[in-house]
Amino acid sequence: MNRALAPYALLLLATPAVATVSPLTDSAMHGYVLGRYAFSADALPTASQYYEAAQRQDPNDLALRRRSFELAIVAGDQAHATALAKQLAAAGQNDATVAFVRIADAVGRKDWNAVDALRPGLGDVGYAQVASPIIEAWTQFGRGNVDAALALLNTAKYSGIANSYVAEQRAHMLAAAGRWDEAADAYHALLAGIGNGINWLRVGEADALQQAGKTQAAADMLASAPGDLPLAAARARFEAGKRIGALAPTPAAGIAWMAARLAADMSRDRPVPLALTMGRIGTFLDPSLDAAWMITGDILARGGKGEAALAAYAHIGPTDPMAPVVNVRRAQVLQTLDRDKSAGDLLLAATAQQGAGIDDWTRLGDWYRSEDRLADAVTAYDKALALAKPKDPALWAYYFQRGSAREQVGDWVGAESDLRIALELAPNEPIVLNYLGYSLLDRGLNLAEAQALIERAAKYKPDDASILDSLGWAYFRTGQYEKAVPELERAAAAQPGDPTINEHLGDAFWRVGRKLEARFRWSAALELDPTERQKALLKAKLDYGLDVALAMAPAAARK
Repeated sequence: MNRALAPYALLLLATPAVATVSPLTDSAMHGYVLGRYAFSADALPTASQYYEAAQRQDPNDLALRRRSFELAIVAGDQAHATALAKQLAAAGQNDATVAFVRIADAVGRKDWNAVDALRPGLGDVGYAQVASPIIEAWTQFGRGNVDAALALLNTAKYSGIANSYVAEQRAHMLAAAGRWDEAADAYHALLAGIGNGINWLRVGEADALQQAGKTQAAADMLASAPGDLPLAAARARFEAGKRIGALAPTPAAGIAWMAARLAADMSRDRPVPLALTMGRIGTFLDPSLDAAWMITGDILARGGKGEAALAAYAHIGPTDPMAPVVNVRRAQVLQTLDRDKSAGDLLLAATAQQGAGIDDWTRLGDWYRSEDRLADAVTAYDKALALAKPKDPALWAYYFQRGSAREQVGDWVGAESDLRIALELAPNEPIVLNYLGYSLLDRGLNLAEAQALIERAAKYKPDDASILDSLGWAYFRTGQYEKAVPELERAAAAQPGDPTINEHLGDAFWRVGRKLEARFRWSAALELDPTERQKALLKAKLDYGLDVALAMAPAAARK
């Protein structure tokens, strides 16, 4: 039983990792091919150099220039992206992405006339229906026309998701204008409409309340979500007598927040190229906006660009309120890059920080498990559960994790205790029912209870291959061979590459007289990377049949 971005698709080429090489090319095609190769190998700066070299070889190739522009965005090279955007616009390719990159450059230079001239290039469909009026409003704000700017952010003119974007930007702008009471009210109304999801906005409201002299209200807001990282950092500044800090004090910061939110919303289901563009534009507009770097890193990581994701995450310093979250994401990316030790070092360092909590120790325990350091995993889970409230229903998964690790290191007494606590806390959780049931079955203990537990698991997840295997094996161990076969056949169909399922099905076939099919399944299991213990028993079954093989095998191998 088994227990336990592709952004800009035209640039992709499936290849192994490459070493850093010289950007010298002898033709545009040569540079283009090498650029694609470097991009697919997650060497974005090198890829950008190759495309630039290829473009120098053939400066009239607009398709190549476009690909260079797209790669400059992916790589986060604002200067190169802006220069190429201007070239593409001059050549008649002034689409929304080209316009937005140029707008970001103009906003950074506070060239409000240029922003006005470029804004129509965004068009009037899709995200532009939200972005264009917000950019226009901040342009007016940048000119000092605050009332005109706020009039453009009239929430009564918008509905649905556009309304929430405009309402958020209006709150930012009121704070940037020093209209603290109005800003606090705007943030409060916005939070009341969206519930408890965006605690950054609570920081914005607390800052407005603090600036309005309403310090108790600010303190109450900061205490409203004790475990939230941005609120905790804001509370520390507040208690030290410092200003909490406005979220978007400038037009660039306001538009950057909008771009970051667009990136997050667009990438909710998958890391689409436009989402990455929005994330990068957020970092172009406000390089100090950690939320934009984190979102960009997340999109890159989900798109398979691990090195680029790590570079984005590196912009979030160790004192940033989101640093603990980002470190976990760094560790996940490092593991995908097979840099497991670096990942473990990050997770271990997190547990050494003041205020390290249950999740920090659990993540370290999970990492130890992935490295097959099960005894260390148990110790980490011990630390996690020592910080928890006893018998809190939300802790079932923590007890399950420690129990399964204990079971695998041979501590059955401790394992059974943890698994039964997990079951008590989550009596209908299939993974707990199945694991405890199979563990009992595997030891020949309480076979009736084991079968009943697995049958309950199957009721909740009737198509799960591992549970089907457990159910079939329960029937086998209790002599119900005819009932075992169909369940094990369903398990093998659902997960044909599992050696244990194939071995179990072979055993069941043997017991019902289907011996040729039994040998076929045992042979299949032998080809599917079984454990050394399984290999020896499978070979004996193939040579002598089930009964003789079991009689010859040590007791531990018969389970």
